[in-house]
Amino acid sequence: MLDKYSEREYTSLIVNKKEFYNMNEIEKEIMLITQEECAEVTQAISKVFRFGMNDSYKGVTNREHLEEEVGDLMCMIDLLIESGVINEAAVMTAKHEKMNKLQTWSKIFSEIN
Repeated sequence: MLDKYSEREYTSLIVNKKEFYNMNEIEKEIMLITQEECAEVTQAISKVFRFGMNDSYKGVTNREHLEEEVGDLMCMIDLLIESGVINEAAVMTAKHEKMNKLQTWSKIFSEIN
């Protein structure tokens, strides 16, 4: 196994595995559902790119479906914070750091402002 991973990576894998097993069943379920919701947001965005925001399937537009999936993900993020799996202050710090990077390196804000 050490052939595939460096000693540091191997140690990290062991620590992460122990942390996983120390999580209670509720925390594991929250993490699992959050992972699923991330995938569903990704899929909804893919549909928008392929077919457009206003295309619909079974009476629901891609925009409405994306809004629903983002709402589901936001619910799970709230549960991650409320259950103590992640720290809200750390999340907000990361959010603000990402916003600053986007303002520096992307064209997003030149269109919005």
